[in-house]
Amino acid sequence: MQGPNSRTFVRFFCGNSLSHSLLLGITVTVCGMIMLLGVFHYSQLYSSALEQVEKNATSRIQRISEILSIPIWNIEYDTVDRVIAVFSESISVLRIQVEEPNGKIIADKISDSSVPADRIISRDIYYNDQHIGRLTTHLSFAAFKKSQHEELINYLMTIGFLLIALLIITHRILEIYLKKPLVQLSKMIDQLRTGTYPEHYPTLRTRELQHIAINFKEMAKQVALRETELTKINTQLHENIEERKNIEYQLRTSQEQFSLIATTTMDGIVDRNFDQDFLLYTPRWKDLLGYTDAELTNSVSIWLERVHPDDRALVDSLTNGKLYDPAGRAEMEYRIKHKDGDYRWFLGREQVLKNQNGTPYRLIGTHSDITPKKRAEQRLLSTKEMLQNIINCMPSLIVGVTEQMTVTLWNDMVEGSTGILAKDAEGQRFRELLPELSFIERHIQKSFKAVTPITVPKVTSIRNGVPVTYDIVIFPVTISTKHVAVLRIDDISERLRMEERIIQTEKMASISGLAAGMAHEINNPLGGILQGIQNVQRRFSTDLAPNIRVADELDVSLKKMKNYMEAREIFGLLDGVAESGKRAASIVANMLEFSRSSNIKRIPSSVHSIIDKSIELAANDYLLKTQQNFDQIEIIREYDEAVSQISCAPQEIEQVLLNLLKNAAQAFSMKVPAIENPTIAITTQQSASGVMITVADNGPGMNEDVRKRVFEPFYTTKPVGDGTGLGLSVSYFIITNNHSGTISVTAAQDQGSTFNVYLPHAM
Repeated sequence: MQGPNSRTFVRFFCGNSLSHSLLLGITVTVCGMIMLLGVFHYSQLYSSALEQVEKNATSRIQRISEILSIPIWNIEYDTVDRVIAVFSESISVLRIQVEEPNGKIIADKISDSSVPADRIISRDIYYNDQHIGRLTTHLSFAAFKKSQHEELINYLMTIGFLLIALLIITHRILEIYLKKPLVQLSKMIDQLRTGTYPEHYPTLRTRELQHIAINFKEMAKQVALRETELTKINTQLHENIEERKNIEYQLRTSQEQFSLIATTTMDGIVDRNFDQDFLLYTPRWKDLLGYTDAELTNSVSIWLERVHPDDRALVDSLTNGKLYDPAGRAEMEYRIKHKDGDYRWFLGREQVLKNQNGTPYRLIGTHSDITPKKRAEQRLLSTKEMLQNIINCMPSLIVGVTEQMTVTLWNDMVEGSTGILAKDAEGQRFRELLPELSFIERHIQKSFKAVTPITVPKVTSIRNGVPVTYDIVIFPVTISTKHVAVLRIDDISERLRMEERIIQTEKMASISGLAAGMAHEINNPLGGILQGIQNVQRRFSTDLAPNIRVADELDVSLKKMKNYMEAREIFGLLDGVAESGKRAASIVANMLEFSRSSNIKRIPSSVHSIIDKSIELAANDYLLKTQQNFDQIEIIREYDEAVSQISCAPQEIEQVLLNLLKNAAQAFSMKVPAIENPTIAITTQQSASGVMITVADNGPGMNEDVRKRVFEPFYTTKPVGDGTGLGLSVSYFIITNNHSGTISVTAAQDQGSTFNVYLPHAM
């Protein structure tokens, strides 16, 4: 059941009394406005206070990051722990964490893990513009919010008491100044509506009430018309208001986005209207140059006067809306002076806005500090250039090959050897560039699988018709997850030839001593044999008196005995023994010549005259004419007119050349089938230190085994009785020992032979 008080309250507020309705309306309106204003005021105070708290926390975090830069740089992690421990004592700090750029945690302090963080703030830590760490702070504003809630409750209670007092006062005022006059006016209106006039007018200004009554109807009509017009105007205003709200919202959103981008980006931003002589720089742009926002004014000259002189013309064109592509974009790298006096590299990206006529009127751009990148590029280029120079300076052929057998590296030695430039070789197939070494590809694949270097020694191939020997080492390497094989190819042909010469020299030296000893040992019995044969022949002579005297004493016919010897061909046998003895004596003489230096006097001589005389001697040689058909061989003379005279023993050089010509002629005669156009080419060439004589033929040549032994004493490929094997060995010693020169041979089976004789000027 409802009590009397409750019913009175309902009647008071739910009755048709105007004063009560006004009182209720005024009370509700005032209360609502006061509540809304209070809530708005409180929210503003709350937001301002919360923003101030966050700003103070952010400022403290920024200050802490600056304080931590020194101990982190000096690796004083105890100091870091103490600093964050002091900072974590703040009631709003839940957790503070310091980590290195790579994510490694240096320090971590947790004040309260049960409370969720309202905001997480991270700040990079720099030392001398070098990024050395990151500070992350977890903040809670629970305590602040709790205190604000308590203030809100007190605030609402105060407003409540004020509203109650206001309600009582308003009710009393309405009773006196509104209800009573309106009751009187209502009675008057009722009387007027019924056509009756009251006897007593209320204590009001009757003129106004009458005027109100008279004009009430007219006012109602005007109100209806006005209401229609106002409805239209209200609709239009509502549409305009909604449109303006949308525009304001978009503008506010754009401003917030730009502000957020300008605050969070690591790049500086510039904005310029071309009809104004200043630019709008963000604080970050100035910070990149080491200045605060207050230290630099917003002027175009601030930018241009700090640009490097070599880049200023381009940057000036950039700031004036030039050098842009059709889309209005431009990008360039330039240098600008830092506060410390050093020039930093920047990457500028600009966008030009154009009006309806296509004329630029505004510039907006971002500037990024790319100094570390440029320095890294410079170091990379320097390192690459150094490595390229090292590779190009190496005496070996260096080739890089991918798993697909395409070339990626090609040094200067390979360019000089093949005549193919590196830019033309890169990306080409290895076997197409070096076909003579294509068999190496299987070794390259093997090195990729084994991931270990592989050595391929003494690889022989033919380049430009000349046999070349290589030592090849294959190094597998990995570059950016790609496998590449680096080939070091060393031409060891000259080294092998030098080794052969050394071995040949050592062999010849040892044989020389043996030959000298043998020659002396053979000479004595050989002399006795020859002398004995000569004496036997003399003892059968009929012209010597001692022979006649002894024959008469023995009663022997010396003439018959001679006839018997002739009939039995004993004199022929003795001649044969004598001839063999002379041949053996000749061999011994060659051996002695082989084993000791010549004492022949050296005189200035014409090389070409010596060659011509040697050819003439060969042409007049009976054996060469009859057995080797020397007159059928074409002799080609290719003389260098610049060749000067040299000091030599002409007879010895003639002997060497004659041996070479005889060997070539004999090689032609032994070839089956015969060579159609046998040719011997003799070439001379002048150098700074001497003269090179080349004797080349198109004969049957020789295999590698024969070539290596061709200068050994007593080594011959001729049939038994046709040669002693001492011709080339004696020639070798004449050139090397007696004339301090060199003699070498290059030959291949069925490809002819070439002898190179080098004679120095000074001996």
